[in-house]
Amino acid sequence: MPYTFTTRICEAGVNIKVIQDALGHSDISTTLNIYADVTKEMKAAEFKGLDSYFKG
Repeated sequence: MPYTFTTRICEAGVNIKVIQDALGHSDISTTLNIYADVTKEMKAAEFKGLDSYFKG
């Protein structure tokens, strides 16, 4: 459950440091490398924003 929760709140745009604190992780690498996954939707949104930046 914490894995899905973490991924979903990342998708919602919650700051990773806030997520780290909420989960009680002393090391950000625990939050990033174990609990947060990158979804297809997250990748698409990030690259869409990058594309818009370059077309700017």
